[in-house]
Amino acid sequence: MTDKIAPPDLKQAESLLAELFEEVKINEGTLRGIESNLGMGATTVESLKETKVSFGNPRDNLILLTEETFKEIGVELTDAYRQQMHKVDFYYMTVAVNLYPRPGVKFWRLYCQLDFSPKGTYEPLVKTMFPQSDWQSLIKLGTGINLGLNANLDWSVGVDGSQIAQLANLPGNIKANVDNKNELKAYIVIPDYPYEMGFFEIVATGIDESTCQWRIEEPKIQNQATAKFAIVFRVPKGCQSIDLEGTVWVEADIDWLVSYVSDLADILRNLLKRDKNEAAKKLSRGDQKKWTLPLATTSINA
Repeated sequence: MTDKIAPPDLKQAESLLAELFEEVKINEGTLRGIESNLGMGATTVESLKETKVSFGNPRDNLILLTEETFKEIGVELTDAYRQQMHKVDFYYMTVAVNLYPRPGVKFWRLYCQLDFSPKGTYEPLVKTMFPQSDWQSLIKLGTGINLGLNANLDWSVGVDGSQIAQLANLPGNIKANVDNKNELKAYIVIPDYPYEMGFFEIVATGIDESTCQWRIEEPKIQNQATAKFAIVFRVPKGCQSIDLEGTVWVEADIDWLVSYVSDLADILRNLLKRDKNEAAKKLSRGDQKKWTLPLATTSINA
């Protein structure tokens, strides 16, 4: 398993950006002999400081998956999953992340971490998650896809018929789960899932655990208004609710920031003495939320 990255201290990042803004503003004003009208460096830091990142509500798309759910669309679950459904309940959930970058701000990395509780007897465990690195070759096509769940409670995707020819070079395990949108045999969880960012790296960890995390690196991530993360998880039958803690953060392109403020800020120079990536993390913009999610359960004797 890839080690998960500890989230930054978002309150500390907020304070550090505020201090950096004041330092650069004063230094620029001193150099120019004026106090009004922000210089380029202070404007850049202010844009980063005012950039917002927020979670959507995971309750909006929390779905109990049953055998009947799939029968209604003509999909027969495998025997293995029908048998498992006598002991556990499976749920699908979408978690949305909304990005509100100020003009000119450049990010290069996004993290999203989800921690499910309670631990112990009724501990939720992640069965599968999307996106994953295996799907990068498809995602890089930069097209909308229908994301669905198949008979193995795993991902299948549908694409426009006109794009089928572009899929000839996909890895066999991915191509086997891709079909024409009109012929896809799966329970559609997100139609027209947008992938216009052209991710160049996706790392997802947390299968069979109660904590999962995504790391997405993309030079134009600020152009995406919403990023959607999909999870299938399981809980023992009888579990009435779960708690979920989410942390999301984006890290600025530190080279972009340095090009405007490095000569004006002791704070930034001191951060860069240690590690460029660590500096980006300490200046993160993000959000942290906790939710209690009531569960629609099936009968323990079903």
